[in-house]
Amino acid sequence: MDTIRDDRDLAGRLRSALRRLPGPVSLITTCDPQGDHPAGMVASAVIPASMEPPSMLVAINRMSTTHGAVSRAGRFCINLLGTSQTGFVGLFSDSTLREERFRSDEWGFAEGMPYLTSACSNLFCRVDETLVFGTHEMFVGTVERVIGGDTQEPAEPLGWLEGDFAKLGRLD
Repeated sequence: MDTIRDDRDLAGRLRSALRRLPGPVSLITTCDPQGDHPAGMVASAVIPASMEPPSMLVAINRMSTTHGAVSRAGRFCINLLGTSQTGFVGLFSDSTLREERFRSDEWGFAEGMPYLTSACSNLFCRVDETLVFGTHEMFVGTVERVIGGDTQEPAEPLGWLEGDFAKLGRLD
């Protein structure tokens, strides 16, 4: 039986362990009211918080520009990516490409926020609760509108596993 021990590299071991936890890949977008600029980031820390009321939780690093934009706007959109949208991950992960992120004609604008029209689904949320913990702030947002997700077409959601893209799907 393993015993708990003093592990000086606990964060590194946790990071390695979490590589085995599959997760969705999403883009969190908003429009920063300071200058009316769209802002966005790649996120895998996105989970449903409740169905009553319908709400989602996103964790955002407090040092990111998107954190400030979501804080000021009080709203965000979760764009659930599909397997054909891996190119957006690189675009939104590289801060030097910030000016290029929203130039594609695949972007629409609704509920005061940019949203990726080709995403599997778009969840528009109003921030109702926050919790600062460590380097991140958790934003719990009440879902105000959903685009997509109500069709019978099978989705091919984009995932992340072992440090690389993964296809998330049903077992046959």
